[in-house]
Amino acid sequence: MNKRQFIKTIGTTAALTILNPLTALSFSEQPKISNDKKVLILGGRGFIGPTIVKSFLDGGYEVTLLNRNKTNTHLFENLPLIICDREKENKAGLKEIDKKYKDKFWDVVIDTWQKSPKAVSDFLEEFKDSIGHYHYISSVSVYDKWDKKFIKEDEPLNPLPELPKSIAEGMEHRYALRKTFAEEIIRTRIDNYTIYRSHGMRDYRSVDPNNIIDEPFWPIRFYRGGEILLPDVKNHHIQAVDVRSMVSFILHCSNKKTFGEFNIAFQPTPFKDYVSSLIHATQKPTRMHWIDGEFLIENGLIPYKIVPFWKPHPEGSYYFNVQKAIEAGFVHRPLVDMIKDQIEGYKHRYPKNDIKFGEQPDGRVKCYSLDQEKEIIKKWKLKNRN
Repeated sequence: MNKRQFIKTIGTTAALTILNPLTALSFSEQPKISNDKKVLILGGRGFIGPTIVKSFLDGGYEVTLLNRNKTNTHLFENLPLIICDREKENKAGLKEIDKKYKDKFWDVVIDTWQKSPKAVSDFLEEFKDSIGHYHYISSVSVYDKWDKKFIKEDEPLNPLPELPKSIAEGMEHRYALRKTFAEEIIRTRIDNYTIYRSHGMRDYRSVDPNNIIDEPFWPIRFYRGGEILLPDVKNHHIQAVDVRSMVSFILHCSNKKTFGEFNIAFQPTPFKDYVSSLIHATQKPTRMHWIDGEFLIENGLIPYKIVPFWKPHPEGSYYFNVQKAIEAGFVHRPLVDMIKDQIEGYKHRYPKNDIKFGEQPDGRVKCYSLDQEKEIIKKWKLKNRN
């Protein structure tokens, strides 16, 4: 099937996804609010931090950063910076902070921490009386079971062992438990918080610009064009979240003083609608081959592990309920714009377009190679010819 034929076959839902009347959210479109509100951003120079910083600057906030001054130090050099290592035991890094910062009232604090939950606890013990509104970037991984569709914010969270007593002890737990611990710590210490349970964040940036494992497979694959293999699976839906849309909601919650927990992602979306957005973003490919899912598995293309955005189990993986966030003002920009940003970020990191998918030199596997794809397409054609 070529792209023109495919676009003609997409349903009403796909058309609405592509022709979304909302313009893409951008920093320049944020209201220029003139206020004296002070925001302390814990981090600010990593994956989602720069987007948060820029959004709040455009929103009229006075922004101060708190970090170790080791990551992307060229960013925001003119902003006030509190140099602090939150990973030091016994709050040693926090105790080194000048008293003037601890005595200052911070209208907003934004924390993206994903390592030891003890660092979250330590910070709140030192600053809780100086915070107007605390925002924490969490994850849908905090939910105990994903065995049903449309999980809401009041579903049970992961059962927790004893609270870590040290930074090192907290790091021994897996990511999902670290996030669950952090949420529990927040709820027991303050009530002026908003928690954002994000789901697969997508952005212009990558988590680790030097790591191919973090590069977005489908946007890159369509950007490269040619003949593309796609899983033909019944009721195949996907879900993730655009960082810029999420940050826009964080700013909105700050301005409106909206508290509570929120699932943050775009609505569960048919994979074929996502493909139509990839086509519109790239004006490619030459030809698409929709191949039966069982055939792909037989040939080594395992859902999720090898083929991204294909996760039939557990059932709720790409079906989180985001209605509460939408009713509170969350708007996800069109997928086409999110994809274009991902491609532009990739082109900036890899101007020669020379990364290779499949097995990596260190033995890790990132999706599948072009040679694998061509071979499976060839086998599929032969199977259907007989």
